[in-house]
Amino acid sequence: MPSVKDLTIVNSNTATPTQVEHGLLRTLCSPELCNSKNLTVYKRTIQKGKQYDLAAGNDYHLVYVMNTPAQATIDFDDETHTAEEGAGVLLVPGESAPFAAPGGDLDLLHMIVPKPPAGVEEGLPGGPGYFFNRQTLRGLSDASGGRVRRFCAESSVRLLDGSRLTLTNAIQAGEMHYNEGGASPYHLHKGTPANPDGAAHVYMTFKGRGKVEVADSSQEIEPGTLVYFPPGVPHRLRAHGGTLDYFEIQAWRSFKTTILSEEPLGLKWYYEREKPGAALVEWNQS
Repeated sequence: MPSVKDLTIVNSNTATPTQVEHGLLRTLCSPELCNSKNLTVYKRTIQKGKQYDLAAGNDYHLVYVMNTPAQATIDFDDETHTAEEGAGVLLVPGESAPFAAPGGDLDLLHMIVPKPPAGVEEGLPGGPGYFFNRQTLRGLSDASGGRVRRFCAESSVRLLDGSRLTLTNAIQAGEMHYNEGGASPYHLHKGTPANPDGAAHVYMTFKGRGKVEVADSSQEIEPGTLVYFPPGVPHRLRAHGGTLDYFEIQAWRSFKTTILSEEPLGLKWYYEREKPGAALVEWNQS
């Protein structure tokens, strides 16, 4: 029977850092640590007064800003952007972005994904990359009202002009908020013909406490905890004792989800209303 012992759980608060030129580097998930074939996750701290010059090389890089230090910036595509909580960049192979922290330490969640095969991309061009923040991204709420999410990388999400947010299936990722009592369905993910080994699936908690459930076993998780779910292991995440904010990752974005619990309100998600009183628009997840 599956259990929480099948998961890899890493506390970023106690993970041993490596000193690097720009500050500190903590490895939270990797093929060696988690057996996450298509995903490596770092927590980078760019120390005050230093800069990190990121060159994507042959891989995809998603960088999410975890805090809001004074005067921190991201340079991308000949523009300088404020590095604030919830902002970041998706870099496709060949792109680059410098991160500067002149006024205080800058914490980054840095995800690296190898280039997916054509079958995973399903006709998408693979790029270009982009800068994002909470003002440029669209919020989504589930039918129960208990969960709210904001993707920073997801090929099926449409912007207000009808274009896709992301032009690659290398990675699906974004913020998730659970109201008190909020929970995911009990579910599992498996591979597809294009990605038979399945996606590397990770939760990284930021604020609040959660409870991960696998069959009859469970484990409470505190802020700063990364959980890796191997393909095929059923699981559920609940907010525990209040609200919960976390970050969710799937790489590559080619997987089949099976829902194992009864969900009376269904599994639909809706874009946040463009203005008060506007009709709800369902997110087409295909």
